[in-house]
Amino acid sequence: MISPAQPWRVAVVGATGYAGAELVRFLVGHPMIRLVSVISRTRAGTSLAEVHPGMEGFTNLRFETFDASRLAKLDVIFLAVPHGTAKELVEQLEEAGAKTIIDLSSDHRHAPGWVYGQAEWNQEQLRGARRIAVPGCFATAISLAIAPFVDARQLEGPVPCVAATGSTGAGATPVTATHHPERMVNLKAYKVLTHQHTPEVETFLRSLGGFEHLHFVPLSTPLDRGILATVFVRLRDPEVDAFELVQEAYDDHAFVRVRNDPPQVRHLRGTALCDLSVHRDGDVVVVLSAIDNLGKGAACQAVQCMNLAIGMAPNTGLHLMPCLP
Repeated sequence: MISPAQPWRVAVVGATGYAGAELVRFLVGHPMIRLVSVISRTRAGTSLAEVHPGMEGFTNLRFETFDASRLAKLDVIFLAVPHGTAKELVEQLEEAGAKTIIDLSSDHRHAPGWVYGQAEWNQEQLRGARRIAVPGCFATAISLAIAPFVDARQLEGPVPCVAATGSTGAGATPVTATHHPERMVNLKAYKVLTHQHTPEVETFLRSLGGFEHLHFVPLSTPLDRGILATVFVRLRDPEVDAFELVQEAYDDHAFVRVRNDPPQVRHLRGTALCDLSVHRDGDVVVVLSAIDNLGKGAACQAVQCMNLAIGMAPNTGLHLMPCLP
């Protein structure tokens, strides 16, 4: 599908938000992509650099209004809009004849006709896909930790999980419960056993094999970005080498690193990386999973999906080391 003579022309709808801005950052530097349009309902006519000052000098794009007929002429359209608003936009884009649509919201995850964009496990389904729903950030971190055991038929019983997330996961619009000043010097659980990513994870893992249930407790932390998930897995066969099982599952996936020491979110800030570590006590295995919620948990995985959909290597344009320290 790839055409080396011409770059693929893409647009980002919702580029004023955190995930949309992260998409812009990676698409502007992508060797085979030309970002030609950024869309905002509220900031049309404003330059990207006015909204995101760090982009000054990297792009001259200005925000435009949503025009389905114009966007449908492009090769790929990313939707980085709030949950619940993508469905209407997709209807308009499909009526206008849009080619490839990649939705970062929850509106189309596991919906009929859409490929679930788990970039490591659904590569074959993503090749040539025209409708892609990018997984949620919690769902990405948790699924990558559990999937090797489901795939190997080594999971016994339901899986408990506790995962902590930074404030950018709640979006750019301040809300009392998620606003960063409310999170500072604080740590709290929320949506205990009722988080919306639980059925998303369960549906995906059941597509790989037998999976019972996820008992998920999310934590709100005083970080701006990053997720650290702690997953408790009970093995069916106590003789299985859990570390080796996970390592082999991701041998061919450059952005999943299986480490000896517990991962830290600062070691993958601003990247497409997921760091895993495996720890064992008898037949109980603890898998720690760390990602950047805006990187691997949103924008970077969306770019991986795009790469696969249009015939490129999944890691194209994403080889960036994290910001250190």
